[in-house]
Amino acid sequence: MASSENAQHAIRRSTRLPLEVPVQVTSLSAQFPFSERCNTTLVNAHGCGLISPRALEMHLPVRLEIISAKRHTTAEVSEVVPLGGEPETWLIGLELQVPGNFWGIEYAPSDWAVEELIAEAPKPQPAPQSSAKPAPPRRWRLTDVSAGACYLESESPLAADLPVLLSVKARDKEYVLDGIVRISHPETGMGIEFAQEQCEQVENLIAHLAAARETPRVFVGRKEQQQAAPAAPMHARDRGAPDLLLDLVLSGPSLTQEQFFADLRAQRLGKRRDTRVDAVLSVLLSGTDIQGRPLSQRVTTVNISRRGALLEGIHGELKFGDKISLTRSGKREEFRVAWVRDADTPEGARIGVAAVDQNTTFWDSALEDLEAQQKAGA
Repeated sequence: MASSENAQHAIRRSTRLPLEVPVQVTSLSAQFPFSERCNTTLVNAHGCGLISPRALEMHLPVRLEIISAKRHTTAEVSEVVPLGGEPETWLIGLELQVPGNFWGIEYAPSDWAVEELIAEAPKPQPAPQSSAKPAPPRRWRLTDVSAGACYLESESPLAADLPVLLSVKARDKEYVLDGIVRISHPETGMGIEFAQEQCEQVENLIAHLAAARETPRVFVGRKEQQQAAPAAPMHARDRGAPDLLLDLVLSGPSLTQEQFFADLRAQRLGKRRDTRVDAVLSVLLSGTDIQGRPLSQRVTTVNISRRGALLEGIHGELKFGDKISLTRSGKREEFRVAWVRDADTPEGARIGVAAVDQNTTFWDSALEDLEAQQKAGA
C-alpha cells in the first residue's frame, strides 16, 4: 500500500520494528496548536510512524512522550498520509531530532547505533571515566522453534511473563515477531510463546531457516506496554495437531530445570521423553467446565505414558490449562489439560493431559501390565 510505503520511507534509515506504543504528541509551534494521544505503528532509531486523528503540517516540531515510561524527546513531522475512514485518520511520520534508542528496546538491532551522527554534533566536555566496565550486550542463540514457541539460549535471559519483540535474520531476510517469555532459566535461556496470529509467519521463518542453512542473527527487545503481560496462553488450543514445544514452554514453570531440558533433548531427537503406548482403558474424569458446571463422566484412553494420556469421548467444554481429576483402580490424581481437539463432534472431544505431579505413578500398573502382555505375545 502507498501509505505503508510512505511510512517506511519516513523512518527507513535503520531497522524498523512493528511496535504499538501509546505516545503523547504535542506541537511546539504556537501557530499550530496540537496535543493528542496516539499509537505508533513502526519505530526505529530515527523516528516512528503513528496514527493521528488530525493532519499535521510538514516539518512541524513536536514533543514526543512515551506515556507509560514518562520519557520524552523532540521530533519533526516528515510525512503526512491520509488514511480515510470515518472519522478520517492520518499516518504521520516523525523524525527524531536526536536519533537513538528512545523506545527502550533492550537489545536493539546493530544499525540502531548512531555514533556517526553524534560525531557530527558539537562534542560536550568528556565526563570523568568510570572504572566500571559496561555490561556486555545480551547474545541469543535460537536452538528450538515451532509454530507456537521457541527456545533461546542466553547467559542473561529476560524474566518470565515479559512481553518481547524478536528479530530473526538469515540471508538478509528479517522476521519480527511478538511474544511473551513463559519460562526463564537463569544463565541458560528462556522459552517464548508466539502470538497466535503469527503462526504463518513463524512457519515461513522455519522454512527459510531450513533453506538458508546458516545460524540466524537474533535480538530480543522488551516491548513497551501499559499493562502487565496476560497470564493466559496467547494461542487458541482447540484444533490441529499438538505443538509439543509450545506445550513444554507453557508447562515449563511446573517442571524442574532438569526435567525441562530432558524433555527438550527428547524433542530434538524427534521423540518424547516418555514413550506413549496405545491403550484402551476406562477412567472416571471429574472437573469443572468453562461454564462452571461440574463434570463427572466415564472416558476412554487412546494412549498413555508415564506422565500423561490422550483421552476421548469428553462431553463438556474444557480448555488449555484446566485441571481435572482422573480415577482408576482406586487411584485418583490431578492432571492438567495440554490441548483440546474435535470439541464439536458428536463423539466428544479428545484431550491431551499431563500429570500435575511430575513424579506421578498413576499409570505405572497399567504400563507394567501392557509390557507384560507384549512380552508374553512376543
